[in-house]
Amino acid sequence: MVGSGRGTYPMPLTGDNSWRYWSDRERADAEYASWNGDAAPVLGTHFHDEGQLTLVIRGSRAFRMKSGIVHVRQGQCLYIPAGWPHRGLPHFDRDTRCINTYVSLPSGRHAPVLFSVPEITAFSRGTSASLLARAVRCLPPSAGDELMGGYLPRIDPRDDACVGEIASRYGLSRETFTRSFSRGVGMPPHAFRIVSRLNLARRQIRAGETLAAVAVEQGFADQSHLGRHFRRVFGVTPETYREAMR
Repeated sequence: MVGSGRGTYPMPLTGDNSWRYWSDRERADAEYASWNGDAAPVLGTHFHDEGQLTLVIRGSRAFRMKSGIVHVRQGQCLYIPAGWPHRGLPHFDRDTRCINTYVSLPSGRHAPVLFSVPEITAFSRGTSASLLARAVRCLPPSAGDELMGGYLPRIDPRDDACVGEIASRYGLSRETFTRSFSRGVGMPPHAFRIVSRLNLARRQIRAGETLAAVAVEQGFADQSHLGRHFRRVFGVTPETYREAMR
């Protein structure tokens, strides 16, 4: 591995079609994940509590969002705001290498934006923090984006009420509420609540809580149930993620 260890971008010598997570002492508020392989990664529809910057070093990525399909090619970066549902689409592209950064940014943007990052290959050999700083400098200023889903309050992930009960609070049928929520947010309310709980679980795992305790607190049947959903959304098991964040 070239430049291994915290604070640097891990560049495996060969693609292994897997996600790798790590943290960075230079930016304690940031978290990183890299993909290296001969096919684009496919994950379920999800979102993050932080903003996401996806930089493509080689190959390409494609995402489906409620606004449509976005293609991210070599030398480009896609900024996805916190809470914005998206899904990586399957497609074949030899030697796809990308790095995701999850960090809260005062960008003022409330919708995804695609932009170029000049000399990205050179910066990818530096530290994670320097790569992040480069991308942030290239991020275009806010263009007066509208807030997503502002028409309806978010579902509290700690609320155990069924979707029908939540709908009745707004004087809507379950079907009408689900249809309106899905159209405005980009995913059904039940799926939204699960991903919200997975984001909370991710935060608790980073803080050092046991996986069994996290599973119970976030409403999963057991640790195995948490693991299946966690891997479907974040691409790794909770155990692998925990080891990477230590």
